[in-house]
Amino acid sequence: MTPKLTLKATQRLKRNNDFIRTRRHGRTYRCQYFALFSTLRSHDRADLPCARIGISASKRVGNAVARNRLKRRFRELFRLHQLEIRPEADIVISIRFPANTAALDDLKHRFEQALQYNGLILPNRSKSP
Repeated sequence: MTPKLTLKATQRLKRNNDFIRTRRHGRTYRCQYFALFSTLRSHDRADLPCARIGISASKRVGNAVARNRLKRRFRELFRLHQLEIRPEADIVISIRFPANTAALDDLKHRFEQALQYNGLILPNRSKSP
């Protein structure tokens, strides 16, 4: 039986300080669709046993419908990969305009590349090429 893969409230970045800390001090992966910033929480701040994600989309991305659709897509990508991501990771995704026209498979491929590049995949879960 597979575990229920839901995205809980504790898996979301909510405070502005967390967004700022992750953007300033984290590793960055940029592509045409998004920029992914990530940090690893230290042991004294690792009060949560799971990775957290925050998503930002400015008005340049599109209207509210387009922004919310893209946010749902990236939350779903995070949800599907949550068992592979290191539990002490904080991730911020800044969505760019071309993501509106991107296929979900392309976004998924870029998201997986970003996780691999930033070293967020658990060692025993990494995929062999």
